[in-house]
Amino acid sequence: MSNYNTAKESNHDYMKENINDNEDFSLFNPILADSYKRKFIKIVKRILDEFPKQRSVKLDEIINESLEFVNNNDNPLEGLKYLSALSVLRDLIAQEWRIKLGLDNLVKLAPPKSRSNDSKFYLRQQLQVERNAQLKVDSVEKFIKRMENKKLYKNTKIDVSVLIGDSNLLYQGLKEIAEVKDQNKRYELSKKVVSPYLQLVTNERCSFTGYKLMDIWRYFRYTWSIPYKSTPGRNMFYLIRDSSQPFHPIIGITALGNTVLHLTKRDNYIGWTLESIRQSLKKRVKVENFEVMLKGEMGLTRNVEKVTPLETDYEYEVRVKRESVKLLNSIREFLTEAINEIYLDDLVTKDEIINPSEEVIQRLESLVKHLRKNQLNNKRSTGTVDWHSESQSSLFKKKRAQELSKLISAKLIIKQIEESHDNPVEIINKLVSYKGGKVLNIALQANRKKKIGSNVMEIIVCGSIPPYNELLGGKLVSILAMSPTVVKQYNERYASQVSEIASRMKGEKVIRDSQLSFLGTTSLYQMGSSQYNRIKVPAPNGTLEYKKLGETEGFGSVFFTNQTSSLINKMLFEMEGGRRINNVFGEGTSPRLRLLRSGLSHLGIPEQFTKHHTRRIVYGIELASNSREYLTGKDNKLNYYYPLDGNEDVYTNEMIDYWRKRWLLKRVDNVDLLGRLLKFKKESILVSNYL
Repeated sequence: MSNYNTAKESNHDYMKENINDNEDFSLFNPILADSYKRKFIKIVKRILDEFPKQRSVKLDEIINESLEFVNNNDNPLEGLKYLSALSVLRDLIAQEWRIKLGLDNLVKLAPPKSRSNDSKFYLRQQLQVERNAQLKVDSVEKFIKRMENKKLYKNTKIDVSVLIGDSNLLYQGLKEIAEVKDQNKRYELSKKVVSPYLQLVTNERCSFTGYKLMDIWRYFRYTWSIPYKSTPGRNMFYLIRDSSQPFHPIIGITALGNTVLHLTKRDNYIGWTLESIRQSLKKRVKVENFEVMLKGEMGLTRNVEKVTPLETDYEYEVRVKRESVKLLNSIREFLTEAINEIYLDDLVTKDEIINPSEEVIQRLESLVKHLRKNQLNNKRSTGTVDWHSESQSSLFKKKRAQELSKLISAKLIIKQIEESHDNPVEIINKLVSYKGGKVLNIALQANRKKKIGSNVMEIIVCGSIPPYNELLGGKLVSILAMSPTVVKQYNERYASQVSEIASRMKGEKVIRDSQLSFLGTTSLYQMGSSQYNRIKVPAPNGTLEYKKLGETEGFGSVFFTNQTSSLINKMLFEMEGGRRINNVFGEGTSPRLRLLRSGLSHLGIPEQFTKHHTRRIVYGIELASNSREYLTGKDNKLNYYYPLDGNEDVYTNEMIDYWRKRWLLKRVDNVDLLGRLLKFKKESILVSNYL
């Protein structure tokens, strides 16, 4: 009894603190039938009598107890709304969102309080909630047990632990290095201690263990705190292995995947945004270097400075005019290319493209509204795809009409502005100011859509596996993710890949240029990622590096459980008589997040509750000296930092050597590396520890 009273007393104090802290709180008031609304409020009052740490656990119990009743109900919609709202609430509280109930019985939530001192630990703890739930799914649990159970391979009993590095072997080798002073000898010894290589994950099996390469990658991915989500679209998975040890254990894993369409810091840096154009036309650039000799008394040279002056007024005007002409030509080219990639015969005539009008735009917009009503239960095509027939589906006819109306609208506005102005600088200035740069944005987005799915990829997984993390294996994995071997393999894999969305839009097979020119990634933590810091690898044609492009704080679905997604999916199916989000090409990116947003919208819950409130650093990696010029349409050929000349594996080994000299050998002397290796136990990272 005393413990219960203490809990109530503690929670009353907690509520008083929240009530006085109004500025952070937002209304969480789901639209529910009266009977379910009363139950919802009753449950909120009930969980407020629990310790904060126990509230999500109690909600989980209530949801699971109610599932059977709702599923067996002849009219389950209202029950599904109720359970979906509770499930969203549970996930938010599990992430330590603060909750209070006003005198008017309105529920309010506030984001987790800032934890600057232990934010990394806190975020990892948040993510582990969903990761641990994921590991308890039957199919995942069976997979983990299968990988960890002993099996006979080539007359030897093994399990997945043989792919975890032997810390004793590392200790012995590194101890020998630590006792040597000669740098050349230390370098030669290090090649025997750790001998990394990059392995592309295919459908094949590992020749040393018999496990499927993808199963190995998947298992070690489960050792991380962030939940593992499969991603649609283009993917490249890699193992980084150590050939100096038996079974070639895993140093680390990495993967490339399709990047997000909109990321402001990245898009500004590349030059895909209106803001980047504004800056380039407004900012005076530096011109040639020259030396200024500062003379002291008696004509003696005191010092020499490098001075880089800014453009004069005349130089600035000439450059802006030249760039305005190029920009206008690019805009016209982007719009023309985008229109040419749409099947037009059932939408507009050639004359209507040449001479755009408001009537054509209105007709297309009306068609979009009509076709949008038919967007239910879209299905994936199977077997041989007829691209022309696909383009006629209601989903893609709507997309074609929607895109075409924007492109024709942009053409019309450019035509109207050009009729009253002949100075390219004035025309650009008008386009920049017209409706917030609407026309320029349409043209820039048309080019970005074309490039982003084929020339830009995201490093979606990147990290080392213990005990190699102690050797700064994360730095090695980060370096190898941008290696010429990866670039070459990507270019070869996707050189003849049919672009499914573009082909459905055009009504015929479309193969995009797939030369990888830019990689992006974001840190998991606000303070950045130490494995990306200071990575600058010298290459034959320049320097490869992870550049910090800025910070982002966006929306995401990673903190919401699969159960929440499932309940919302069922709720939307009952409400709409079918599914609008079917993981089908053309429906849109991030289907899980779109599902969540749609569900919250129908429940009357603001989208702000999907904001993850975790600032992350955005990194960009230019793989060529002219990556940005290539992506903005200024250049047609990439000048890779590491040329793709048949020596990609040689260059990749040079990158490994750079890591060895720059980080590994210094690590031996700078930390208690040997002591840490002695303490390491393989059993500590087995995934079954979390089951």
